[in-house]
Amino acid sequence: MREPEMPDGAPGSEEREGLAAGEETLVDELAEFRSRLGARENTIRELHASLAEARLAADDERAARRAGEERLEVLKREHAALRERSDALERELGSRRRSRESQSREAETLRRENDRLSGEVSRREHLIRMAEEEVEELKSRYEALVVRKESALEDALRRIAGLERDLEEREVRILELEADLEERRLELERERTERMKLAEPENRLRAGIELFNESRHREAVTTLSRTLGQPNVHVELGRGEEPPVFIGFTWRGVSWRTFAANPGLAVEEPRIYVVSSGEDLSGVDEKPPNAHVGPGGRVLLGL
Repeated sequence: MREPEMPDGAPGSEEREGLAAGEETLVDELAEFRSRLGARENTIRELHASLAEARLAADDERAARRAGEERLEVLKREHAALRERSDALERELGSRRRSRESQSREAETLRRENDRLSGEVSRREHLIRMAEEEVEELKSRYEALVVRKESALEDALRRIAGLERDLEEREVRILELEADLEERRLELERERTERMKLAEPENRLRAGIELFNESRHREAVTTLSRTLGQPNVHVELGRGEEPPVFIGFTWRGVSWRTFAANPGLAVEEPRIYVVSSGEDLSGVDEKPPNAHVGPGGRVLLGL
């Protein structure tokens, strides 16, 4: 019969072999003692038979009987000793068998415990693998989530930067518009003031003369004056909502030229232009001078 394998902590193979060898020795000794015991029993039976025959014999046989009885006593004692030894060997063999059975049960218990622990280790290894896979999956999800969050954050930062730039541009535009509005307001204020000034005839005359003095026509009049001499100058105000200022020049009653200069703010260019000119004054109503040409060819009110 095959011996069950012993797990760690159970008796080793050498110890088991030693126990088996000891059992075989005890069995052999027990068999030998039983054989000797059987031989003694046969001898006792023979002696009993001889004793029965001896009882029928003569007195000389009584001595043999006594010797036989003595021998029988010796054999009985030897038989008792052998029986005691046999019982001791029986008890030792039973003890060893019980010890072996106990060791077998312990080995079986250890084997089952080892199987249980192996199953538990396998189960825990499986749980660990599942946990590692779950951790890896969660890590992948977390990394993907981080990438999406970072991308969304970058988009949000770009939008915020764009909004900040747009806000800055709008603030600059607002400042520009406020500056432009202020400039327009000042311009309107100047225009209003200028209109109020131009509403006065004398102021409008002076503004028209100043407009002429700042134009290129003054140079043309200066050139003619070098040839024909100083002209007579007549300045008058025209009619209408934005009346022009007429400036007429006459040179020695020979040549004449009249300009219109309109200082009105709403008047489009050209604001200064020649109204009439000629070389013959016949039929022309020559008006008396009320202004003159001063230094630099500039027209000045008064004579």
